[in-house]
Amino acid sequence: MTEPQRAWTGTGHQQHIDPSMMVDRLPEFDPRSGDHLWMVSTGFRVQPEQWTDRTHTPVLDHENLLTITAPFCWHCEQGYTPTLAKRRCPGQPVGAR
Repeated sequence: MTEPQRAWTGTGHQQHIDPSMMVDRLPEFDPRSGDHLWMVSTGFRVQPEQWTDRTHTPVLDHENLLTITAPFCWHCEQGYTPTLAKRRCPGQPVGAR
C-alpha cells in the first residue's frame, strides 16, 4: 500500500509545493464556537512561469522569504492581543458589522 502524496513536504527549512494539489485548508467559521483562527502569513518572491512549470518544483525557503506578519485572526482580521484572545471571534471584520 502506497502512502498518498502530500502537497507540502518539509525538508529542513524548505517547503516544496506541488502546484497541482490543493493546499487551501482553511476551516469555515463556526459561530457556535466563536474560536479565532490565529495565523501568521508569510510572503515569498516567486516566479509565476516556474510555478506552473511541472518540471520545476517551487521552493519557499529563507532565500526568497520577503516578509512575516504578526499573528492575526483570519476571520475577524484583528491582530493578536491577549485581551482579544479571551473574547469570542465575531467571524467577520470589525468594519463589516
